[in-house]
Amino acid sequence: MTETSAKGSTWSNNLRRRFQEFVLIGRDPVLLMSLLVTGIFLFLFVFFPLFRAMIRGFFDKEGGYSIEYFARFVDPYFGPFSREVFFNTLIMGVLTASGGTFLGFIFAYTMVRCNPPGQRWIHIMALIPTVSPPFAIAMSTILLFGRNGMISRRFLGMTFPQGANDIYGMDGMVFVQVITFFSVAYLIIRAMLERLDPSMEEAAHSLGASKWHIFRTVTLPLLIPGLAGSFLLLFVESLADLGNPLLISGNVTVLSAQVFLAVAGEYDYQKASTLALVLLIPTVIVFLVQRYWVSRRSYISVTGKPTGGQILVKEPFTRWSFISVTYLVIALIVVLYVSILVGSFSKVWGIDFTPTLDHWRLMLGRGIEAILDTTLLSILATPVAGLLGMVIAFLVVRKVFSGKEVLDFGSNLGAAVPGTILGMGFVLSFSTSSWILIVALYVLMALFLAYTVFKGSRERIIALVLGTSLVIGFRLLVSVLGELTVLYIVGGAFVAIGLWYLLLQKDKRAGWIGLSMGGYILVSDLIQYVGQPIARFSLTLQSDFAANAVYQFSDYAQVPFQIPLPILAIAYFFASMILVNRVKPQFRLAMTVVLMGLSGSLYGLAGRLDGPLALTGTPYVIIAAYAVRSLPASVRAGVAALQQIDPSIEEASNSLGADVQYTFRKVTIPLITPALLAGLIFSFTRHMTSLSAIIFLVSPRWRIVTASILSEWEQGGISFAAAYSSTIIVLVLLAIGFLYYITAKVFQGRGDVDLSLRA
Repeated sequence: MTETSAKGSTWSNNLRRRFQEFVLIGRDPVLLMSLLVTGIFLFLFVFFPLFRAMIRGFFDKEGGYSIEYFARFVDPYFGPFSREVFFNTLIMGVLTASGGTFLGFIFAYTMVRCNPPGQRWIHIMALIPTVSPPFAIAMSTILLFGRNGMISRRFLGMTFPQGANDIYGMDGMVFVQVITFFSVAYLIIRAMLERLDPSMEEAAHSLGASKWHIFRTVTLPLLIPGLAGSFLLLFVESLADLGNPLLISGNVTVLSAQVFLAVAGEYDYQKASTLALVLLIPTVIVFLVQRYWVSRRSYISVTGKPTGGQILVKEPFTRWSFISVTYLVIALIVVLYVSILVGSFSKVWGIDFTPTLDHWRLMLGRGIEAILDTTLLSILATPVAGLLGMVIAFLVVRKVFSGKEVLDFGSNLGAAVPGTILGMGFVLSFSTSSWILIVALYVLMALFLAYTVFKGSRERIIALVLGTSLVIGFRLLVSVLGELTVLYIVGGAFVAIGLWYLLLQKDKRAGWIGLSMGGYILVSDLIQYVGQPIARFSLTLQSDFAANAVYQFSDYAQVPFQIPLPILAIAYFFASMILVNRVKPQFRLAMTVVLMGLSGSLYGLAGRLDGPLALTGTPYVIIAAYAVRSLPASVRAGVAALQQIDPSIEEASNSLGADVQYTFRKVTIPLITPALLAGLIFSFTRHMTSLSAIIFLVSPRWRIVTASILSEWEQGGISFAAAYSSTIIVLVLLAIGFLYYITAKVFQGRGDVDLSLRA
């Protein structure tokens, strides 16, 4: 009985401590807003979709409980094939991780220790696979070494009778994945090699140890965390890859392709969810192990600036052996990518290599839509991922609160799970609206507004009751006047509030905030009258390129002004807090009720969608998927930058009277801007070349170029797909060059800033 009482007392104390902690957080509105924004984003677009994707595997089409597809792994009939697919997936991951880590080490050791000629070009060419579509290497490998490949058939005269070992299958799949992913291992291992303190190697050398003995007993043990981290990361990337297995796996089946085919070919979400859960288990386990290695590495291996220069390999045989392997791989990469370019200009690949521009004309005609859609959505998603990543990094590094580990883990989970699982979760979560989710969002934001504005319970309860009643009233009004009319009423009310602040309260800042809130709602419907003339004008153009491009801009003009209303409502609640805090105390309760009712009414309006959160088929679901996939890179870049900044700088700002948001804007952001820009560059690259996460999210209205490449390849348009791939590679390289140019201008004269690609 005493033990039970002690446990109850401990639980009660922990609960009380957590409550007091959240009370303290509530006293800092900026911190609370940051936690709400990041928490809502991660819940809506990471945890909720993954939960829906996983739980669907336990229910059949009629909604009844079923574990049919789980049972197939032990079933006498289906079991052998199911287990074979699972083990094929693991074998592919292990072989890819081993080969990619080994090749990445060769490149890193060559660049750091062997001083090869043309280091800059080696570095650039090693990173080319990271800025190309995920199946570009598979495509070029088939063009060169396939059954009708230029090298295998045209130059070597090879034939492949039935049953012969060709490029299709496990060996070809591992080959293309090693070339595709080794750049990641190269960057990780190179960074570790450059940071190794050479004093231990110098001490061993001065004692007479040979270079091989030093490497085996000193250098290699110090690199084990980096090698292990690279292996685990490449293992996860391999299992999550979709494009390469679809193109080159042949008769070998892996789980990622099975998940895709279960959705796109069989329309069986229960089967897809079951396979997704099976695939998720090893990837999450390996992801957790990887995080363990990364934490160990950052704790015991990074010891500061080396005390001396790097030890270079001067023995000709060893040095040129590493350099020769590196050059050969670079030559292979060049040949692979040149073949894509040549293929895009060939009339019929493998049969007629006559140069032609037909595929490029076709691509710039009907294909310009996918290229423009991908570029626009990538541009819109990039700042979302970059800014969210910096905010999460700031919270993780600088703040202490319960749930920080969950925030950190959730921000990295989007890249840890296979993209097909995330994309399927988005389809299941956002095809229709969940009103329970909508109500929960409203309750959370209403509590935020009432809690931050008032200190007494009486005012909070009154504001919540009356504000919620106003929300219900607006919802009932929809059935009488219609959603569009109510939307105009809400927008007009915000405009009136803005004018009241501006004319009667003489508060320009609050006035313009209110006018902007109302104006945005009104423009969100009126903007279609801007898009319609553009669409009609496109029909008068003779050129397919010009007509399709202009027509797309009629849609693009509407995207920034038609943000889903539940997402918009979050921003309106935050703006309402600012407006209420700027009003006189005697008007505060009434203004809180009005603003809570107006902002909350947005949750009850479907607007332009089939429901408040029915995002499937819209550009916003693709933007969210892009942001989730690239968020971890922004978070890691921000964490690394913040850990190098002395907190006393921010403390000095606070001690001089600056609040948290001012310090973050004026002190922290300028200091972590290089990391922010590096995160933006990586995010844009990842968005432009993403496939698995968005393959289920494309629609006739919003097309993505990587999905179009895959579609053209499957339909036999090899040269057309090659033209697509060449275009996307050039666009990404131009965008990266532009971003680096802007970065160089921004930091010109501000000291040495490492903005190389390996940053």
